[in-house]
Amino acid sequence: MKKLSLTLLLLLLAACQKELQADTAQTVQPQTTTSSAMETDPQQMQVDLSVQGYTSTLHKMDIAFLGKTIPYTYSDGKIGNSRGYDWWVSKHFALKSDLPKEKVTLYLALLEMAYPHYVALFGMEPPNIERQRIAVVYGSSRDRVREAMLDDGFLRGVHKTAGGETMFYNRAGYNFPSHREHHQRYIVIHETMHAFHMALNGHSTWAPNWITEGLADSVAHHVYDAKQKQLTVMVFDRAPMNYIETGLKQYYSADKPTLEQINDDPALKRGLNFFIIHYLLSSPERAQYFAYFVQQLRLANPHSDATLSTANSLLKHTFKDWQAIEQGFADFVQNIKPSFHIVSGPWEQNGNAYWLRNTDSNTLSRLDINPALTTDVSHPVMDFPAPQVNALIDLTNKHQVAALIEFEPAQLQRGEIGIAMQGKRSEQNQQYRTTFIGNEQANDDQLLKLLIVDAERLIITARNFKDFQPVQIALSPELKAALAQHATLGLNLTLGSSQLTVGLKADNGTNIIGQTFTLALSTKITAALDTQKISLLSKNNNHQITPYLFATPAGDAKYLNLAAQNQTQLTDPWLFTGYKLLNRVFRTCQQHQRKLVNCDVELSKLMAKLPQPSNHTAINAELAVIFNRYKTLLGNSGFSALSGINSGVYYHHNKAFLRVENPTDFELQLAAQVSFATAGKVLNKHHLRQLLKPGIHNIHLPASTQAQTIVVEQDLNWQGLNKTREISAANVPFNGVRMTLTQTKNNAGDWLFTATLSGPYSGATTGQITLTATPFIQLESVMTQKHPVEIAPYAVQNYQFKFTASSEPMLITVTALLDVDGEEIRLIKRLNL
Repeated sequence: MKKLSLTLLLLLLAACQKELQADTAQTVQPQTTTSSAMETDPQQMQVDLSVQGYTSTLHKMDIAFLGKTIPYTYSDGKIGNSRGYDWWVSKHFALKSDLPKEKVTLYLALLEMAYPHYVALFGMEPPNIERQRIAVVYGSSRDRVREAMLDDGFLRGVHKTAGGETMFYNRAGYNFPSHREHHQRYIVIHETMHAFHMALNGHSTWAPNWITEGLADSVAHHVYDAKQKQLTVMVFDRAPMNYIETGLKQYYSADKPTLEQINDDPALKRGLNFFIIHYLLSSPERAQYFAYFVQQLRLANPHSDATLSTANSLLKHTFKDWQAIEQGFADFVQNIKPSFHIVSGPWEQNGNAYWLRNTDSNTLSRLDINPALTTDVSHPVMDFPAPQVNALIDLTNKHQVAALIEFEPAQLQRGEIGIAMQGKRSEQNQQYRTTFIGNEQANDDQLLKLLIVDAERLIITARNFKDFQPVQIALSPELKAALAQHATLGLNLTLGSSQLTVGLKADNGTNIIGQTFTLALSTKITAALDTQKISLLSKNNNHQITPYLFATPAGDAKYLNLAAQNQTQLTDPWLFTGYKLLNRVFRTCQQHQRKLVNCDVELSKLMAKLPQPSNHTAINAELAVIFNRYKTLLGNSGFSALSGINSGVYYHHNKAFLRVENPTDFELQLAAQVSFATAGKVLNKHHLRQLLKPGIHNIHLPASTQAQTIVVEQDLNWQGLNKTREISAANVPFNGVRMTLTQTKNNAGDWLFTATLSGPYSGATTGQITLTATPFIQLESVMTQKHPVEIAPYAVQNYQFKFTASSEPMLITVTALLDVDGEEIRLIKRLNL
């Protein structure tokens, strides 16, 4: 993210960048269309997003209702309809759900906002995404989701401890809502990241847990602002579902494991995975190495039993100084100081604001906010920008703190809400906040609490401060009238050497109504208090409270001005316009280090400057010089890495096409000979010659039903460089575990039924396949034949059943009960004989 160093900086402890005005944001609504073919064609549907760093702002998107019409997805043929469920589609996603329209709209909007970040984190889009969608199922309960999974052939539901699960067999994510609102959003972003991962090359088991779950958890660790239609992903430091605390507890409980030990351990440790991802992506140089590592691991495509060892080897091969990486990871984790800690209460977060989910009338819930003051560039003071300026908030110096309270109008006359300034924390609690191991005694902490009660009076109390008597004051009639009208109150505090000044502000629509008073405090109390360490307090309400802190410049907090670059599409956190060129230059260096002597040192120095936006213009100019030098030194051998041009044979509705991606700003000349062959014999040939502009091109190939293989011999010309490349692919796509059934008669007149099973992308597949013959006319004893099943990845096996011919009509049913890499599924084929 771009960094802003100011002597005085307003710092909001939230995770959404907000510069668009609220009244403008209210006009940003997804457009729901009907279900004609033109309107539901992914190439015709629109998504208008601005992307800056890890934040997406939605301006407009199309959503179409399909009802029971099953859309074309990466789960094609392996997902169907379910009772009470309907299909909805946006540009990239198809959602099967029994939820109300407003929830469907929310989840599709979240996924479209997350999509650019999925692409950035994996460095590519799924092939054919222009015409094919990613399938998502979101049911209204666990039981309803299990029902949908049974309909799709799964013999169990979502794992007992999971809020959702994405299945290897059909590459679809299955989700159901928990009682936590932020988790309802989290789970669909998380599971769909897995489905995206699988859509890249059919499965996800080529990557270890810390990548599959680490990326999914990191991207889903989000903050969403419904008013601004703004989603921030990859949030490191936040309050609800705080993976920092989870990770620190796991790290110290496991005696500070190394990155290699975490990779080699198949057990799921979400917090540790989260730390690895954020560590590797927290510097431009490590981020480039990580992207290159993920690419190499995907191309290696190991089976699941070899994934960990392959990843281990590639990590050490990719990162040149592995010991430095390990030491850096240890330093990274041990310097982490979370800014948020939920002491008690089911806190939720909407944009900048926090609120309580429950309506408990007896318990005062507490959320601590303690920004870590550090100059470590990998850990800014906060992960979040300053709040919007508000006329009800006064904040001009470090002795001040404020909160904006937005009352739920229906609850205006009940509940308590406010903030506390923290004093001394007990030694036991200080230790607990370091490792999160053991127990916390929250009542031992010193607090000066200021609570608005029933929107009519302010009560000030203290915990563990001697000689302090509780005091209270009623809100003025004018202030209460303003709250009844607009339900928003500014609570402003200024701490002096021997007093606390409290200012209350509300807007009556015409004027700002204020009420100010001063509370005398002993110097012992004021010396213990810290306006940079506060707690949010709430009880018996759903009011929203937004904290405002005055931050010192020590940490150089991150800040994004979304209004300044409204239409940007910059997914890297440093907002560097030349990031894609840097990526190609970096990969060229990795692949041609013998000819490009010391290129890694040169690029390392360049990337070290990247976090400072003022260096970006000079870096872009230097990159252009480096690129041209590499081009001259490497000539045609540098074509692939320098251009980033990629081509392959993929499939649309099972028909092969040539997909060519030209990520540069220059045209590509393509000449190709396409041969269709069977058993080494060429059946026919087809010639291509096209001038391809920047972008993605899906080039139709003529169908050849008799062919087994396709060979594409390409001659590519780009910027004076030439490349000859041959691609060989199957004429029919591989789609993991599938079953087909054919029938023939032998010379004796017996029926021969052949069930053909294909293996998975990865992992073991075992089970049993059964043929049952059932007459239509009269009752007979059950007739079955069985075979055990064991299929290796990518293998194809035939299972033959012999049945004596009969004059009576029969129903032939073949059922395969399989365990596919841990997923229990049922496949059925039927025919009338």
